[in-house]
Amino acid sequence: MSEPLLQVEQLVKNFEIRALRGARKIKRVVQAVSGVSFTVEKGHTLGIVGESGSGKTTVGRLIMQLIAPTSGSVIFDNRDLSTLKIEEMRLLRRRMQIVFQDPFASLDPKMTVGASIAEPLVVQKEPGDHGERVRELLELVGLAADHSRRFPHEFSGGQRQRVGIARALALNPSLIVLDEPVSALDVSIQAGVVNLFSDLQKRLGMSYVFIAHDLSVVRHIADQVAVMYLGKIMEIGPKQAVYDHPTHPYTKAL
Repeated sequence: MSEPLLQVEQLVKNFEIRALRGARKIKRVVQAVSGVSFTVEKGHTLGIVGESGSGKTTVGRLIMQLIAPTSGSVIFDNRDLSTLKIEEMRLLRRRMQIVFQDPFASLDPKMTVGASIAEPLVVQKEPGDHGERVRELLELVGLAADHSRRFPHEFSGGQRQRVGIARALALNPSLIVLDEPVSALDVSIQAGVVNLFSDLQKRLGMSYVFIAHDLSVVRHIADQVAVMYLGKIMEIGPKQAVYDHPTHPYTKAL
């Protein structure tokens, strides 16, 4: 086994919900993630699968520190992210990126795709020719270099997702969280995007956390699979074992 890049330990996330019941204000707590633990090795992929509402997307956002955990820890490359100061976390974000589910919503419609891809380089004050780097990234994800001058509405869904992938790759990350990256795409183009993820991993050696509700997609790309239900991991193990010999009734039902 290779050295773990990401360690998630007893992660918990509670959301407070306020509502009116008659004239009374009531408050209740919903536990979206409950005691989730796993590791992701360098150069490997963990697939997290489950139905809508299982907590898998919340786990992805907790890993990225887009929302703060109620308890538990996220340890990236031996550093507990909850202990880092804002500037330390900003620098570490170079090595942690996310690709969102909806490629149209995650791109600014008023920016050219070239500007969107270059934005991480600008934020992180990267030296050098950003235009040249953008052209390299577009070609890396299977788009033409001159597409950098176009706007998101000029692309198909699959092409927009490739732009999102190029943006995530801009700073050479070690880990990418893929939050249902193909579920908004036509079935006919999902395979091409999944194959792109596999090719990029072989070339660049990064690790993935691949979040999905479609088990057949995860089977093509994951090394390990975690099955979530109601905020908990029901079963986790090597891909072949989970698919061929599931031990939990919920996994069998999926």
